[in-house]
Amino acid sequence: MDDPSRPAGGDGAAQQPFSCPECDRTVGHANVLTGDFTFENVTPTSSSPDGTPEFRETGLEDGPQKAIELRCDFCGQEFTLGVETEE
Repeated sequence: MDDPSRPAGGDGAAQQPFSCPECDRTVGHANVLTGDFTFENVTPTSSSPDGTPEFRETGLEDGPQKAIELRCDFCGQEFTLGVETEE
């Protein structure tokens, strides 16, 4: 029987961590309720003209509708973080 104090399928928190695909260290968090992201130990390389990190349209029909380019501050690996939108 499952332990009722531990939610199944994740930790149940709105803030879910995401990691660098190369070094597997946590580099940020996504709020699954609001869609907000916090970046820690990662540098966004796609940004708006004012320097604000920017998710851009991917143009993909199957897959994430928006994505942001990131560089891990630990290992230097560049990767893309894609997100599904409700639009």
